[in-house]
Amino acid sequence: MTDGQVTIRHPVVGDAATVLAGTRDPLVREFMQGVIPHQDLASAERWIATVPPLLWAEGRAAYFSVALEDGPAVGWAELVDLRPAEAAAEAAVWLLPRARSLKVASAALRLICRFGFEQLELSRIDAYAAAENMPVQVVGAYIGFRRAGYRSELFRSSRTHRLHDAVYATLTPEDLC
Repeated sequence: MTDGQVTIRHPVVGDAATVLAGTRDPLVREFMQGVIPHQDLASAERWIATVPPLLWAEGRAAYFSVALEDGPAVGWAELVDLRPAEAAAEAAVWLLPRARSLKVASAALRLICRFGFEQLELSRIDAYAAAENMPVQVVGAYIGFRRAGYRSELFRSSRTHRLHDAVYATLTPEDLC
């Protein structure tokens, strides 16, 4: 899917350098849970070749590489914790430093939410952001996420292992802008 400037697509082995860089990025590791830095490019290539396709096939997650126009990947977007009985999932996006902007982040998040609503027929997409991570909260609000709660010590940083309080937000198809 594309909006003409930002594209989300199935990840390919050629995106391994982006995944490698992202899993080593201090902000990605601080504000996302379960990010384990790959040891090298070959490790990232093996992960892309096996994990995303497996979880797609099992209906547990939808992973995307984020690219600018037709260029190389600059980030990652995902719908995880797919809950078919609730028609719900959780969205997350990370971008490499050179691509971090409200425009790119909101476009990537909007595209994965559109995919979730249109292709997976979700009726709700949830998102969590560390309470101190205001840029992510702004991106979510910008595309229509509404704050739905606050969760103390919800997730553990992949980098420092400290617990982060989180702001919980939710989006429905009619709220997506």
